[in-house]
Amino acid sequence: MIRRAALGDLDQLVDLEARVFGDQAWSRQELRFELSAPSRTYLVWDDQGAILGYGGYWSGERDAELMTMGVLPEARSRGIAGSLLARLIAGADRKGLQRMDLKVRVDNPAAIDLYKKFGFSQTGLCKGYYQPEDVDAWVMTRPLSSIGPGPVGSVGSKPSEGQERIINHE
Repeated sequence: MIRRAALGDLDQLVDLEARVFGDQAWSRQELRFELSAPSRTYLVWDDQGAILGYGGYWSGERDAELMTMGVLPEARSRGIAGSLLARLIAGADRKGLQRMDLKVRVDNPAAIDLYKKFGFSQTGLCKGYYQPEDVDAWVMTRPLSSIGPGPVGSVGSKPSEGQERIINHE
């Protein structure tokens, strides 16, 4: 089941981060901050007390930024990431936010495909964003309120004209 992340999940999230992101994993201190900050929303996929995946976003006055999304390797291909992403998008939309942005490694085609499936389009490139590997990141953006939270073309999505347009980050 999907539920709101809590500080009591910290030990499992530290382990998940290490297993999913390796050297790029957030520290316990960073995770504690993310879970505690009022401008952050984090959800977990809880399977009878075992956290199999999580994701979260930062929200400002108008926009949201997907901060992270991770699923344990042994739990992938079960729809967990898509379910979490749909709930995060729906939550940001309910807050009245206008768009959601994210950054994703250019060498992560599975994540890029997932984000495209949920209506995100590539709007920019951050050179050398992921360090120390010096890997670039795609900036991807998705409008909120104009299409539903699910994959584009699914039940609950409302494709709109111009959905694929590039959004300027000024």
